[in-house]
Amino acid sequence: MSDSLKNSKVLSDKVIDLLVSNTFQKNGVNIDKAKKKLTDEQKQAFKELVEDLTKQVNSFVKQPSSKQENSK
Repeated sequence: MSDSLKNSKVLSDKVIDLLVSNTFQKNGVNIDKAKKKLTDEQKQAFKELVEDLTKQVNSFVKQPSSKQENSK
């Protein structure tokens, strides 16, 4: 894997972690307690959500910078 792909993967992981942790924090969710209460279906739904977010962040990061600037 090239350095730019590794960097974009690290960046997308950080963005997702930030979004999820901020959302949980704002809603007073204790992650350890919440993990114990999740059903298998809910765990699968979270995994799919994270995968979707990862794809979206990766596609955003891979866009040419001029296209990102035009969307502001």
